[in-house]
Amino acid sequence: MHQRMSQAADPRDTNGDGVVSPEEAAAYVHSYLQQASPEERSQVLGGYFQNMPQEQRQQIGNAIVQDPNNPVQSVNANDPAELANAYSQAAQAPVQNGKSPLESAFGQGGMLSSPLVKAGLVGLAGVIGSQLLRGNR
Repeated sequence: MHQRMSQAADPRDTNGDGVVSPEEAAAYVHSYLQQASPEERSQVLGGYFQNMPQEQRQQIGNAIVQDPNNPVQSVNANDPAELANAYSQAAQAPVQNGKSPLESAFGQGGMLSSPLVKAGLVGLAGVIGSQLLRGNR
C-alpha cells in the first residue's frame, strides 16, 4: 500500500522516512491541485481515473459524495472526467481542522480509508510527481 521511495528528497515523503503514506500522498495531491490549472487538473486526473478499475472509481465517487465537508453532492463514477472534477473540487474545498476534506477522507477512519482506495491515492501522487519531473507543469 505504501510506496517505497528511492530518493530521500522526494517531496511526497514529508516526514523523511522513505515511504509515502496515504496521508502524505493526500497532502501532496491537495497541494498540486491547489496550484495546477483547470486544464492540467482535468488532464492528469481524467487520465488517471480512465485507467482505474471501475470498482475503485466507484468507491472514490461514493466516498467523495458522502463526506459532509465536501461541496460535491453527486458524481457519476463511470465518467472519468466527472470523477476528476469532483475529486478536484474535494481537494480544493476549505480546510477543516487543518486538513482539506480530501486529506480528512483518506485519514484514519476517513471515508476513503479502504486499502484499495489509499493505494490508488499513492499511485495518483506518483503520476503527478512524474508529470512534474517531466516538466509538464
